Amino acid sequence: MKRLLFLLPLLALFSCSGNQMRSIELQSEEDLAGLRVSTSAGSCYDMELSQRQDIFLQLYNTDSDVLQSLLNGKADVVVNDEVIYNSAVRKENGIKIALLGSQAFPTGFLFRKDETLLAQTMSAVQQRMEADGSMQELKDFWLTDRFAEVNSYTHIPDEGTGEPLRVATCTMSAPLSFAIGGEWYGLELDLLRELAKELNRPIDIRHYDAGSGFLAVKTGLADVLCGCIFITDERKEDFLFSEPYHEYRSAYFVMDRDAVLQKQGIITGVKKGIQKNLITEKRWTLILDGLLETVKISLLAILLGSVLGIGIYALGQSRRRWKRTIAQIYNGFMAGIPELVLLLILFYVVFAKTGVPPDIVAVITFALFFASGASDIYKTSLEAIPRGQTEAGLALGFTPLQTFFQIVMPQAVRRGLPLYKSLCIAVFKGTAIVGYIAIQDLTRAGDIIRSRTFDALVPLLIITVLYFLLVWIIGLLLKLLTPKKNVL
Repeated sequence: MKRLLFLLPLLALFSCSGNQMRSIELQSEEDLAGLRVSTSAGSCYDMELSQRQDIFLQLYNTDSDVLQSLLNGKADVVVNDEVIYNSAVRKENGIKIALLGSQAFPTGFLFRKDETLLAQTMSAVQQRMEADGSMQELKDFWLTDRFAEVNSYTHIPDEGTGEPLRVATCTMSAPLSFAIGGEWYGLELDLLRELAKELNRPIDIRHYDAGSGFLAVKTGLADVLCGCIFITDERKEDFLFSEPYHEYRSAYFVMDRDAVLQKQGIITGVKKGIQKNLITEKRWTLILDGLLETVKISLLAILLGSVLGIGIYALGQSRRRWKRTIAQIYNGFMAGIPELVLLLILFYVVFAKTGVPPDIVAVITFALFFASGASDIYKTSLEAIPRGQTEAGLALGFTPLQTFFQIVMPQAVRRGLPLYKSLCIAVFKGTAIVGYIAIQDLTRAGDIIRSRTFDALVPLLIITVLYFLLVWIIGLLLKLLTPKKNVL
């Protein structure tokens, strides 16, 4: 632990010194030729820039990662929506808008093809707000720097009594949609709350990655998708859109050579980082909630997988060939498919319309993988015990059950514990992928904080330490539960 604390200021020093100030002057979009350009994967900017062969395109999953590529010197130019990095963010990080794109992209809310009434109602709500001026009031607040000047936000009370309006958002960045202390705010969410009020339905908001958000709507897991969704002809083939509520232009962000960044020592930088990433807006609660979610999913998966593993082991030891074949096929399948792929199949296909919560799907997924590994551990550990141990126990008057539980099993547990420990650790670390199905685990909590602070070091360092502690604790508990060696 002392070594970890020693690394904290060292990493802070490296993070500060790694930012190379390289300002690019752009007169037009043609000036991107030969430059390293980063943007969000799956966005319209991705589709547009991918057509160019004269740039080095880098794709990232979040707006925070896109910005970090510029700050860390991995990219020369960042392409994103003009409102994503507001003036406060630009000033703090020493970046500027070098050029605004020539094209404006109409943006709306996305629905399934069979949700015509819902899409029409959303359009009607937008038309009403345009007519009474409330739409412009929202834009004047959110699409300027006014929202960044206040310390608290308000929204329409969630008083609907009907079926929840399930909202999928694929961005966690102000001013479009972002969360503070479990409450969601932003321009698009204010508009969707007007829709929910019109329908007398409460609103249920979940964060998805861009690709997962489209799948959530298509498979019926969500009713509407937001997050600066540009309306394109290709998307219209598979989805319905409301009327555009705004047209966003692309902005080309570069380092600002004239920016005056406040110099600070290592200790001051660490204190400021902790304040910004943990204390402000009580962001530490996101870490705590994510930690509890990770522990819950992992422990339940281990318990369920351990029991299922006994069944798989029993099938593999059966005298009937067809049962052994089932066990072999199962283990072979689990060994050959990535955890993420199975997680997405179960969530978006198998359990898509069953109403099974995402965390239960995650538990089932990891339990299935754990069962396969556990069955192999049971087999290896039990077969390592000489047959003479069982015969000696029976000769001493023990019953078969007493012989197994008092003589054979303790030895098998001691032999198999290292492998079992590794399997448990793999589950804890593997749960980092559950954010793909809108679960706010420990890793996703860090992503949410980074999307608000645009700071990579402190959230990732905290998550690293917490995963290390989890692994250390699970190893300690398994060691304490190891049966003592019996002398026969």
